[in-house]
Amino acid sequence: MIRLIKAELKKIFCKKSFYIVTILFIMYAILTNIISKEINVYDLNNERLDITEAENTNSNLDLNNPDDLLIYVANLTTIEIGKTDINSKTSNQLYLNHNYLYPVVEKLNESKYILKDEEKTKELEIEKNAIMAKISADDYKYFVNKNIEELKEKINTTTDKETKERLNIRLKLAEYRLKNNISFDSNNYLNNAIIDIETDLVEYRNLKVKKNLTIDERERLQNLDSMFLKNKYILEEQIDINNTSTVRYILSNFNSEFQIFILIYIVMICGSIVSEEFNKGTIKYLLTKPFKRRTILTSKLLTILILIPLIIFFMILIEIIIGGIMLGFDSLSIPVLVYNASECVLVKYSCFNYLFMSLVACAPIYIVLSILCFGLSTITTSTSAAITITFLFYLVSEVIKNLALIYNLSILKAFVSIHWDFSYLVNYHNNPFKFDPFHSLLIVLGYISVILCLTYLYFSKKDVKNI
Repeated sequence: MIRLIKAELKKIFCKKSFYIVTILFIMYAILTNIISKEINVYDLNNERLDITEAENTNSNLDLNNPDDLLIYVANLTTIEIGKTDINSKTSNQLYLNHNYLYPVVEKLNESKYILKDEEKTKELEIEKNAIMAKISADDYKYFVNKNIEELKEKINTTTDKETKERLNIRLKLAEYRLKNNISFDSNNYLNNAIIDIETDLVEYRNLKVKKNLTIDERERLQNLDSMFLKNKYILEEQIDINNTSTVRYILSNFNSEFQIFILIYIVMICGSIVSEEFNKGTIKYLLTKPFKRRTILTSKLLTILILIPLIIFFMILIEIIIGGIMLGFDSLSIPVLVYNASECVLVKYSCFNYLFMSLVACAPIYIVLSILCFGLSTITTSTSAAITITFLFYLVSEVIKNLALIYNLSILKAFVSIHWDFSYLVNYHNNPFKFDPFHSLLIVLGYISVILCLTYLYFSKKDVKNI
């Protein structure tokens, strides 16, 4: 048996197609890492206000018309802030422009053009210039301190318990920002975590206290709770777990990023491992050896089951090397956090532990497709037929999975693709079909058993005299 397996491995490693696919995978891995590196490159221009439309609109307005005047004043504020943005050199300044300067300019224009209150306009002009001076100096601490004072005042005057709790959370975030010298820089992951919490805080707290949530509201609450806990972890541990431009992120999504190449390796190896023996006529020579047909076929099957995991390990190793060189190795020490909705907690994995469990959870997909392609290669004795049908089976299986989600048909739920992905056990996502994992595993094993039985039965009775 070992001799046969060694011979099979030698045949596979002598194929040019194996090395061509490997070279293509390496090129694809390099491209994936380049895209991952470039996709999050920060461009300051993306945050600047576009004033073209506002300018065009204002040029056609009648200022004697009260409605047009309101539009004119609103657009005038946008134009002024947009022009200020052009001179801003940091994302911190842009944020301060939009969140602190904008309201003052808006009030100023309203006072000047609508209310025509000269005294108020002068006061607002002074306030505006003072704010612009602080922004120009990148003095974000001035605004944070001002915000802290306002929050403390509101907390002291508020009697509503829920409102007071929200204000206290905002106060703690502002104090955290000040203590850790966190500006409003969009490149700062700590700032982004604070902004995310502040943005959805009201909705999150309202859903938390609301009773009889709808399905959509319950799902939204889970998403917000996941976001809140992850951002809380980021702030407490000061670790950037949301950075997608890392080798850790690519490895944690290895199945989705590189599944196509895993499938290509599967069909390339399994689709030809038996059919080539028939096509080249070497099956006759093989059968003259002192091995039973069952032993010959088993050796080929074991070769597949040994080689596929080794290839996946090789792919992971290549990605670690390429990703580490291009994106850095530091991120590999950062844990992967997964939200467990049933217990409302975060589950922490090491990067490699999460990768291993994800691959094990998806292993039934690769095993079923390997066995199917192997069986087709044996029964049809055609490499092209085995590869084509296996790929079609995979594509159709995804369609059937989606149909089963839309239409609750019992017959569709007996299809293997409904059961072969156990990722929900690792990701703690809800299993859309509500199947027990043991039940799904039995169905997967059932499909594998049927395919193997048919394959062995056919091969044991195959007439090779005329080949």
